[in-house]
Amino acid sequence: MPNVVKGSRQQRMIVVPYRPWYRATVVGLLAIGLLAVAAGGFLYGQFDASRDYLVTAADNARLTAEVASIREEAASLRSQVAISGRTSIMDQRANEEVQSTINGLRQRIMQLEQDVMFYRQVMAPEQTETGLIIAEFAVVPTELQNRYRYKAVFRQAGTGDSVMEGSAQIAVSGTRNGEHVLIPLQELVPEPAVVDSTLRFRYFQNIEGDMEVPEDFMPGQIEVRAESIRPTPRKVEKIFSWTAVVEG
Repeated sequence: MPNVVKGSRQQRMIVVPYRPWYRATVVGLLAIGLLAVAAGGFLYGQFDASRDYLVTAADNARLTAEVASIREEAASLRSQVAISGRTSIMDQRANEEVQSTINGLRQRIMQLEQDVMFYRQVMAPEQTETGLIIAEFAVVPTELQNRYRYKAVFRQAGTGDSVMEGSAQIAVSGTRNGEHVLIPLQELVPEPAVVDSTLRFRYFQNIEGDMEVPEDFMPGQIEVRAESIRPTPRKVEKIFSWTAVVEG
């Protein structure tokens, strides 16, 4: 028994088994626990960062898809605008073509009406004039500047069914540089066209074609002369006003 001073205060003592590895074990467990907490925090941070990355990637994909959709819509609108412009031009051209067709039909109707009047004259029994007749001369403007379509009509009356033979001469009179000039029709037709002045018909014959008036020439009259040699010799002449035949 240890020495004890009598009358002194004594401390209670606890007897603990001697285990030198226990402290090391506790320290190791604490270190392992700290490492586990640190690793858990690190993994949670990585998970949270990955989740944020996935959300951001999804948003980027959605925005990219929206941008692509908007671009497609813009391209479609531009295409529609272009098509609308082309359609407008096509409509304008179609209207011009329709108007040109209408004008051509009107001219054709006028020509047919004139032909009907001429046929009535040919078949009229009250006709007192006989032999070669200059029935008509018509001039119709074309789409080209200073270019006209002409038609001279010759017929015979009171000679039965005989074939009439002869020739015709057509000229346009007017002014050029203040002087009166007479230009044969052959000089006014565009090359290589020629004027066939030969007459050979039973009932009627047309001499027609195109003629081009010079810019420095002001036409005033059309002079038509014709001569038949059979079945009845005859010379006829008729003068038409340029303004009258052009205006119809």
